[in-house]
Amino acid sequence: MRTSDDRSIPVPTHAFTPEYLELLTHRDEPVTGAEADASGPWHLEPYEHPEKSWAVLRQGESLAKGSTPWAVLRKKDAARLLAAVLPGTGRRLRYHLGKDPDATGFYPLLDDGEVAGVFQFFDETLLAALNVADALVSIPRDLAWLLDGAGSLALDHAGKIALERALE
Repeated sequence: MRTSDDRSIPVPTHAFTPEYLELLTHRDEPVTGAEADASGPWHLEPYEHPEKSWAVLRQGESLAKGSTPWAVLRKKDAARLLAAVLPGTGRRLRYHLGKDPDATGFYPLLDDGEVAGVFQFFDETLLAALNVADALVSIPRDLAWLLDGAGSLALDHAGKIALERALE
């Protein structure tokens, strides 16, 4: 069995050959392709572009290997937040708004085709925010990025509020 310090066997740079991957590019992507593309997991690396910035890359990619970052942000906290929300951009949205108001004048909020609630207005921005929050709490790794991006002061206050709510 090969050990981590056995250098006699060359280590490939990828599990699939470039020829095989090229062959797959001629097929239609499955419906899950967008989710797989955005799901990560993501990591951050320092990047000079043109000043000190942070590159957001998929696990297995690195600037040293010549990988192209998904994004480059000047502030590390913004890069952490991007790493948190990025996976949710590829997944199928859980919540949708009905196009027409119901009998009471409210727009139905649909969860898997069933009414989960109503909005007073047809508010696509609020709907998008709800879907982002749903994506974040669905994957602990992404929630951890969000918490990491919040910083210690926000986490200190949030921890007090969370404990108070848990004790109610």
